[in-house]
Amino acid sequence: MRTWLRIAIGAMTIGVFGGASAAGIQQAFLVQNSGWMEPFYTDTASQFKPLVAAVAQAVTSADDPVFLLAFSQTSGTNVSPQLLEAAHGAADVGAKLAPLQIARKSAGGALADTDFKEAVVKTITGSFHSAPGIVWIFTNNRNSPGNDQATAARNLDFYKLLHLEPSITKTLVFPLRMPVKGKQYQAQGMMVYALAYGEPAARALDHILKEGRLSQVLTRPPARLKPIDLDAVRIVPESVMNSPDVHTSLGTDQRTLVLDVDAGKFVPTVVLRASLQNLFYPYVIRHASVSAVMALPGREVPVGVSPTMFDDLQPGQSKSVEVRLDLPVEKVPSAWSAQALAAMGKQVVVPMSVSLILGSQQLALSDDFKSQLASEFPGDPISDIFAAPLSVRGSRAIVPVVLRIQYPLLPLIVVIAGVLALVGALAALALLSGRSKRYSLVVDEAHRHVVLKPFARLDIRDENGTPVGTVKRGLGQPKVINVTDGHSLSFR
Repeated sequence: MRTWLRIAIGAMTIGVFGGASAAGIQQAFLVQNSGWMEPFYTDTASQFKPLVAAVAQAVTSADDPVFLLAFSQTSGTNVSPQLLEAAHGAADVGAKLAPLQIARKSAGGALADTDFKEAVVKTITGSFHSAPGIVWIFTNNRNSPGNDQATAARNLDFYKLLHLEPSITKTLVFPLRMPVKGKQYQAQGMMVYALAYGEPAARALDHILKEGRLSQVLTRPPARLKPIDLDAVRIVPESVMNSPDVHTSLGTDQRTLVLDVDAGKFVPTVVLRASLQNLFYPYVIRHASVSAVMALPGREVPVGVSPTMFDDLQPGQSKSVEVRLDLPVEKVPSAWSAQALAAMGKQVVVPMSVSLILGSQQLALSDDFKSQLASEFPGDPISDIFAAPLSVRGSRAIVPVVLRIQYPLLPLIVVIAGVLALVGALAALALLSGRSKRYSLVVDEAHRHVVLKPFARLDIRDENGTPVGTVKRGLGQPKVINVTDGHSLSFR
C-alpha cells in the first residue's frame, strides 16, 4: 500500500486532482493476456476482443486521451503492461487488439502469470503520469496458471486496492457470462472493472453511467465496490398522509424528492409514506438502523423516520417507511413578497436536502449474486473482492429535496389593479389641474367674476386696489379663506 500512498500524495502535491485533462478525462483499457486467458484468444467464437472495443467506443469521446494496454506479469523477458496504442478516442481499439496473443514469460516458454496491482500501478504512474483517469480492466479474474504460491497475496493486494486505497475513489465491477473453450483451458465468464483514480475521474465515471451508452453494451448492472458508504439507499415517495394538497414526485434524476404545494394551503409538516430502496447492489442489508436530518442554511433539522430499523433488505427491494418533514416556514415567501409577485402566479422554489443515515449496518452478498459468481467463475478465490469491508458499519444517502410553492394570481392582480388605479387617479388629477373655471363673486356687495384653476389661490382687491381677501380652489368648489376687516367677500 505504500506505493499507492506515494502516488496519491504526489498527485495532490502537483494539483492534478483539481481537474481532468483539458481535452477530456484520460482512460486506459487494460486487456489481460496471461495464460488463464488462453480460451478467450483461441476460441473462434470468443467475443472478448469485440467486447473490449465496444466498451471503449461507448465510454470515450473523440477528445479523451485513450491508452490501450495488454497486461499479464513482468517475468523473464515478458514486460507488463505493454502499451498497444496511445491516441485520442477509441476508433482504432479493435484494429490494435486484433493481433494480440497470449503472453509468455520468455520466447517459447511458459505462459505468463498475472499481477493486477502491477498493471494498475504502472498504468497510473506511466501512461497517466499520476493524473486523474479511469482504468478499465478486462479479465477472467484468475491469477497464475503456474500455481504461483504468491497468488493469495496478490489477491489480497488487489482487494485492498479496490476497497481501501484512498486514491481510487470509485470502483465498479461488471461480471459477464462468456463461455469459451480453448486448447488448454476453458471459462464461463469474465469481468470488467472500472477504477476511477482521483475525484475528477469519479465524476467522469458517474457521467458515463448516466449517459446510458455503456448499458447498451454491458446490460447487467454493475456491482459497486467503492464508495460503499454513499447513496446506499433512496426514498421513493408514494403519498402524503396528512395533507391531500401536498403532492410528491421524483425529479428527472430519479433522486430528487419534489414537494408541490399551493401557497394558500401550505402546511408546516409533511408526513410522507414512502419506500426505502436498497441501492447496495449486490449487497443485502442484513441489518441497519435508520435516522435522518434535513439540511437548511446554517442548521440541521431532525427528520422523523419510522420504523427506525430493518432487516434483510435485498438489493433493489424496498421497505415501506413514514418520513416526517418539518418544512422551513421561515423560508417560504409571503404571497405579497417581491419574490412571490415576481413569480407571476407561478412557482417559487425552496431547495433543501435530507441525509438518510444507516447505522449498525451489516452487509452480505445476495444469494443470487453468489450463484452467478459460482457459475461463471467456479472455484475463483479472487471473487472474495466482493466481501464488504468490515469497517463499513454505516452509510449515508443525500436526498435533494425541492419545495415548489404555487402562488395564486390574486395578489398580483390586486397589486396591478392598485397600480392602475393610482396611475388613473394621477392622470385624472393632471387633467383636472389643467382646467380653469369661472365663478361668480360678491366683493363689498359688488358682483364680479373670477377664473380659477384647481388648487389655485387668488388675492381679491376692490376697485381702489385695496386688499379685500383671498379665495382658493381645490378639486371642488372654491372657498373664501380670509377677509380683510371692514370688507365682505363671498361666492354666489
